[in-house]
Amino acid sequence: MSRIVSALPGRIRIRDRALRDRTRLARIEEALAGLEGIDGLRPNANAGSLVLHFDAARIAVEALEAKVDSIVDAELVRPQAQRRRSLKMQINRGAKLGMLGSLSASLVLAAAGKKSAHAITGSLFVACLGVHLGVHRRSLLR
Repeated sequence: MSRIVSALPGRIRIRDRALRDRTRLARIEEALAGLEGIDGLRPNANAGSLVLHFDAARIAVEALEAKVDSIVDAELVRPQAQRRRSLKMQINRGAKLGMLGSLSASLVLAAAGKKSAHAITGSLFVACLGVHLGVHRRSLLR
């Protein structure tokens, strides 16, 4: 699968979401740097892209594109080590699931006329919301 999004004489841009992984991007950059006719590489992990500058007089664009595709495909096929979610993100995920469950239960109980159970599930929703906001407090106060 070609991940080349633009190819001009002297410049090729590769883009893929998997290139946001800095270690993968570094391995691809190292493999591409060894190709003949490459003048420079400009990786951007935040955008998931890599710009490749080359000498169009020394190498044909089509041949370079084929080499680039094979190198990128070979790297992206490799299994990636699974990163474990941080404790903060696991807590936040539980809080979001708690909010979703307690809100739906609270609405059902309110429709059924069970005021005391509705109040309890509503309190549980507020508690889960407090945990969620506590996890994201820094981004809220910017």
